[in-house]
Amino acid sequence: LARARAGGSTTTASAAPSHTAAAPSPSGADPFMYFVQAGAFRTTDDAEAQRAKLSLMGVEAKVTEREQAGRTVYRVRAGPFNKKDDADRLKERLDGGGLESALVRVQR
Repeated sequence: LARARAGGSTTTASAAPSHTAAAPSPSGADPFMYFVQAGAFRTTDDAEAQRAKLSLMGVEAKVTEREQAGRTVYRVRAGPFNKKDDADRLKERLDGGGLESALVRVQR
């Protein structure tokens, strides 16, 4: 999930695999919800700075804390999105704006 940036104190989510949507369930509902992750950081200050950048782009994101490989990381995510297409559009917008992002799929 996280990859160290050269000379920086942050890690980004670009190493996370992008997932494709699974076949819809028989009821036609998507069994997943989607988030767009714009980074995973070692400090809350770095995560909040990234969240502020997203806010300036009109994107509401949240910072969540997670233990990973014995370290605490602070993830910056927008969502949840019920449709993969909506998350894909935001990911393309962030990538086009120079921010690395990753699509995250979570079972409902």
